[in-house]
Amino acid sequence: HLWNGAATTTTAGTDPTSTKGAMDPSGLVALTAAAATESGELERLLELARNGEIRDVEWQPEVYVNLTSLLTRSWNGLLSKTKSKSEREASVNELVVIMEINQRFRSAPEYDTALATAAGACDGDFVTTLMGHLETTTEEEHDFLRNTLHWLYAQVPSYRSTLRHQIGHMLLQFSRYPNKRVAVGPVLEVLGHIVHGFTAPLTRTHRELFTTVILPLHTPNTFYEWRDQLPLLQTYHEPLVFVLLAFLEKEKEDEGQANGQTNASASAGAGAGVRSVVGLPLMDAIVRTLVQVWPEGHKSNTAKEVLLLHEYEMMVAVMDGPTFHRTLGIILPKIVSCIASDNWRLCEKVLSLWRSDHFVKLMSSDTAQAHLFLPPIMRALLRGGKPHWNPTVRRMTVLVLEALRTIDEQTFNATAAAQWGARAADKKKGTGALPTAQGASSSSSSSSVKSHVFAKPAPPPAVRA
Repeated sequence: HLWNGAATTTTAGTDPTSTKGAMDPSGLVALTAAAATESGELERLLELARNGEIRDVEWQPEVYVNLTSLLTRSWNGLLSKTKSKSEREASVNELVVIMEINQRFRSAPEYDTALATAAGACDGDFVTTLMGHLETTTEEEHDFLRNTLHWLYAQVPSYRSTLRHQIGHMLLQFSRYPNKRVAVGPVLEVLGHIVHGFTAPLTRTHRELFTTVILPLHTPNTFYEWRDQLPLLQTYHEPLVFVLLAFLEKEKEDEGQANGQTNASASAGAGAGVRSVVGLPLMDAIVRTLVQVWPEGHKSNTAKEVLLLHEYEMMVAVMDGPTFHRTLGIILPKIVSCIASDNWRLCEKVLSLWRSDHFVKLMSSDTAQAHLFLPPIMRALLRGGKPHWNPTVRRMTVLVLEALRTIDEQTFNATAAAQWGARAADKKKGTGALPTAQGASSSSSSSSVKSHVFAKPAPPPAVRA
């Protein structure tokens, strides 16, 4: 019923002598309406959307309304608790088809957002249904939901205030009552682009969004999948870091405006994205949050600790020297604790910080602070004379010790001598077999450290998951 008559159409890459009927606008309206109840018509609509034949006809307002009704009807159907497992699987498969149809229609140049809005296809009810479905979605829908939310925010400005309010409310509720069905990742991806569009300077409302909504998203300490030891935080951690970096970049723009930094180098730095240098209070809030949510004791969660270390590594990449040393004192106890851990995964992650030249350069930027961070780090690395059981960790330990020695050799040698002297005193109380390293030269201290690190380790202890 889509075709009426025998008009000739010519398309690129086809035989100009071929003929096919002209598409009837009313036929497309009827097809989109019938697709809601007949699976055969739904498949036909998908076929026409894939081959592009839907572009050969003018789209009536009813087409937009029917497409939206298809989507919301399918979403609401998934909420039914009376369906059997087979019926639910059939509903999910139908939703996949409907999402593809909507995406292909929306991606076509003929899609008229103004006409769709005027027809009621993108009204307040649709916005409410969309935000509600984001709280009960499946992972297979994330890409479509992200694209729909982004499209709605970009193309329908009248709903932007409503969307920002509902996004903030949804994320705030999630941080208080974590639920793995909530599509936090897609929402954060859209929010990151929204933050990039904020005008500098950041307003009080923007900063409240950062402190009361974004930072608490680090709180969940549950697992998305216990069997795979997959933390819930990991399912949205990458877009969360994206949002944090967007805020930091905006605050950097504030600083540039305040200092009158409008030269070409500042513009290049802003364009560099996450590589820009940030040295403002928001960074302090991020580092303090990492420390506050760090899992310890009976709440220990190695996988989450690795994520937090990764986030700190990303933050370090955009720090300047003063900011680094100001925040290092906040997170140093956690770094030392991870270095001293028997868990090889945690040790490797924290020691990999020193693989970054930028990280080592920041540590070396203020040698006056070396006496504050070198001793605790070295004590954790030397482990009281007991090398780590993992050979990779032992090799990384040597590389880190060499990097620390380049920062402040005098403090390094003094700390090493103090460590060997304390160990010698303990040994004298027992076997008395270990010679003291106090008063040894810098080369002998370094060789003693290396020989200790590569000493034959004790059998590996039980390591928590």
